[in-house]
Amino acid sequence: MPTEIIGAFMALGVSFCFATGVVLARVGLVNVPSSTGNLLSLLGGWLLIATVAVALYSHDLFTLPAAAYLWMAGAGAVNFPMGRFLSMTSLKLLGVARANPVTSTAPLVTAFVGVVFLDENLTWPIALGILVTMSGVIMVVTAALRETRPRQVAVPSGGSAQAGSLRARMQTPFRVGYAAAFGSAIVYGIMPALSKQAVSYSANLFITASFTLLTGILIMTLFLGPRIPRDLRMSPLRSLAFVFAGGTIMSMGVLLSYGAVLRAPIIVVSPIISSQPVISLALAHIFLQKLERITWPLVAGTLLVVGGVVGITFGIET
Repeated sequence: MPTEIIGAFMALGVSFCFATGVVLARVGLVNVPSSTGNLLSLLGGWLLIATVAVALYSHDLFTLPAAAYLWMAGAGAVNFPMGRFLSMTSLKLLGVARANPVTSTAPLVTAFVGVVFLDENLTWPIALGILVTMSGVIMVVTAALRETRPRQVAVPSGGSAQAGSLRARMQTPFRVGYAAAFGSAIVYGIMPALSKQAVSYSANLFITASFTLLTGILIMTLFLGPRIPRDLRMSPLRSLAFVFAGGTIMSMGVLLSYGAVLRAPIIVVSPIISSQPVISLALAHIFLQKLERITWPLVAGTLLVVGGVVGITFGIET
């Protein structure tokens, strides 16, 4: 089997891990602050991956060149304190069905980085797949905005009903959630290039994932400081367990993502990973019926994401 196809299958595994992880984390984030939830999710994945790295590859942990550790630290600093934190915030405010398709705009950023900085080829099937994926995202966002449009209300004399409505809509948590989702998409769009550089010094996925996750944990710990014990005391144990489990599974996805970028171009890997909204939507419909409202525009938009992934996969061989 061609190496690039193996990379594509690993990227698909990433999407399954991320989809399962965000659904679990969504349950816990109802009662856990997103910042502390992010830290807890990183800790769960790091403990498992670092244990394997120490047990099997302890002699290789500190033998890499200094540049390797700098790239791993840089990738961890961008991915987890920024990307995953914004993702957790959007999940808390929007829910799985609305946040994940927006995060799937990451392939646009990845395509730009891959073509401009890494001299990767953007074939027509891949480009078409990206556009179809983005069409699905636009459908999801538009439908969600229609659902949250407030009713017409009277405004004081001298005011504008349209201006007041717009101001009210811009101040809703949904707007903050969508801003966080698009912000995470930008970070996740850049991450495949950083990950490719970080893992290029060592093909050992466990070592790379251990150091990147550890960097994220240290930065988030310094950022939160004394809030951590307070948030943990105020959060139900069941909710903490869901966030912890979700983060562990998402970190398995991080591990697979390093293997994917080693074997396939990032403009192929990123869109396939972004197919996770389809899986998330199905899981949310089954397990989160009390938290998530699944509508036909959400389903149609998510299916467009699948069509885009098919085009991208076909583009690998053209």
